[in-house]
Amino acid sequence: MSATEVRVPAAAALGADGGGFDMMIGAVLPWFTAMNAATSVGLMDAAIAQTAAYLTSTRLEHLDQTLADNPVTLNRLAQAKLAADQARALLDATVTAIETGADDAVLKVLEVKAAAGEAAIEVTDTCMRLCGGSAFRKEVGVERRFRDARASSVMAPTTDALYDFIGKATCGLPLF
Repeated sequence: MSATEVRVPAAAALGADGGGFDMMIGAVLPWFTAMNAATSVGLMDAAIAQTAAYLTSTRLEHLDQTLADNPVTLNRLAQAKLAADQARALLDATVTAIETGADDAVLKVLEVKAAAGEAAIEVTDTCMRLCGGSAFRKEVGVERRFRDARASSVMAPTTDALYDFIGKATCGLPLF
C-alpha cells in the first residue's frame, strides 16, 4: 500500500510514537499465539477424525477385522487424542488468562503456540503412521494435515524462540 500527501490526525494513532513493539507484545501476540494454537488443535481434531474413519472402514480380509480391531492401533490413536485434548485445555486456559489478565497470562501466551504446534506435529505423524501408505492418498485427508501442522513450528515466533522465552520467564529473567 502506498499513499501520497495523506495526513492522519494524531487522534487516529493506535499507540504512542515508538510504542509499536509494546503494542505488538501486549495486544497482537497474545491473540496471534492463541489463534495459531487453535489452528493446531483443529488440525489435530481433523487428522484424528480422518484416521478413525480410515481405521474403522479399512478391513484386513485375511483376518476378517478392521484396522481399528487392533489394540495397538487403538492405543496409539488414543494417545493422539489425549495430546490434542491437552493442547485444547491449555488453549482454553490461555484464552481465559488473556481475558482476565491473570498473573500467568504471559507465560501461557508463550506456551500455547509451542505446545499446540509440537503436539500437532506428533499427532499428525501418528495419524500418518496409523494410515500407512494410504495416508498419502488425498481422499484420506491426513497428509494435508501432516503438512499444515509443520507451519506453526517455523512461523514467528518459532517454537525454538518460544522455548527460550519460556525458559527466561520461568527463571524470572527479562524476555527482551
